[in-house]
Amino acid sequence: MKLLKFLVVAVTIFAVAGCCEIDSDDSDSKNSQMQTDSGNTSGTQGETGGNSGNTSSDSGSTNENTEAKIKVTSNTIKLPNCSENTSFDMLAISFLDGSNEDEITLGEECLEVPYKTTVKAFKMSKYLVSYNTWYYVYQWAVKNGYKFVCKGGEGMYANGNSAAVYYMFNEGGVPQVEEMPVGGVTWRDAVVWCNALSQMLGLQPVYCSDEAFTTPIKDATASTTTLTDTSWDKTAGKIDNPYVNTDANGYRLPYNAEWEYAARKKLDGSCIPGRNIPGDESGSYKAPTTTDIANGFDFVQSTAVGNYMWYRSNAGGETATTASGKDDTNATIYSKLSAYSSSSCAYNKGSLRTHLSGGKSPSHLGFYDLSGNLMEWMFEYNLAYGSVYKFSNQRFIRGTDFLTDTNWHASGEYGGGFPLYAVTGFRICQNN
Repeated sequence: MKLLKFLVVAVTIFAVAGCCEIDSDDSDSKNSQMQTDSGNTSGTQGETGGNSGNTSSDSGSTNENTEAKIKVTSNTIKLPNCSENTSFDMLAISFLDGSNEDEITLGEECLEVPYKTTVKAFKMSKYLVSYNTWYYVYQWAVKNGYKFVCKGGEGMYANGNSAAVYYMFNEGGVPQVEEMPVGGVTWRDAVVWCNALSQMLGLQPVYCSDEAFTTPIKDATASTTTLTDTSWDKTAGKIDNPYVNTDANGYRLPYNAEWEYAARKKLDGSCIPGRNIPGDESGSYKAPTTTDIANGFDFVQSTAVGNYMWYRSNAGGETATTASGKDDTNATIYSKLSAYSSSSCAYNKGSLRTHLSGGKSPSHLGFYDLSGNLMEWMFEYNLAYGSVYKFSNQRFIRGTDFLTDTNWHASGEYGGGFPLYAVTGFRICQNN
């Protein structure tokens, strides 16, 4: 197993050093390069229309009340010929007034220049993609012609006080626990894995190499698998700029506005401030700065942050029972994963680590670990909201992780990472 390092270059820019095991021009309006509006999911880049084509069972669970404007329905997705622990839950977001979209102001009460946009009805996974699900889809994918940069790890950890070194548990190995988020996944890996999951379930893949959407992209390796490489290829149909079938019923990465919608919206249609942690109404993640106060933004700081996320201040702790009844105590994780820690840095009981999903309180719409635990890949290029640019050599990252303590834990903040940045997890979306 290899150690991974990262350097924070700026609040929204990352570079990566180290490595992970390697497994073996303008176009039409559905191409991902049409990114003149990086926050708008009602336009070309964020279109979420089409049939869901879901092959899952529907639990029938809903989350609504008499004043609700938003409806949340849970569906359990089961992988074919796999055990129950590979299944995952998708939460479908729809609107009780019969419309197919809703407004949200990205970065509201958080960024100097917030951005109003609309979000269409969508589905998003309740938890980060687990290593159990990742592993079995990965195995199927490799047998069916897919290629990945990284094998993924069964969570990540760090020893000591270094904020720059990550280690993976059980890299590429058979899963040892349930509902541990997969870590050490590049953006390219996540895109290709989404296509594999779609094909495995008989759905139409989203990311393709041709305008007719007949050839799903299966190769994440592109021209390089060197994780320090920041190069990228904007050629239409390549892994870094795929043709995006916005009408496909398959799985995909979230759009930036969908993630923030899941993080900040409440059932009555209102939002928590963008400076708060998802789910936390008690106050801001950070205290107001002198600049905030000088401009009339003097707000209360939260005293409940640790109830909603795993981050540097509490990631060495534990949860006796997660939302789905799993044991996330340090003793249990140590007994099951310590033998699978890195040979260059053994895991110590109580070290900072990722935690089983669902150990903290969710957002108001029922999504867990949107902030903390592991950073999450978004689909779009990392561009300023409303930018006239189409391209960037980075993609949006949301939520940050268990090892960091930065402003963009907040629900309205964001960062970015190169396509081969490999200390990240992800969750998945689908059209509703």
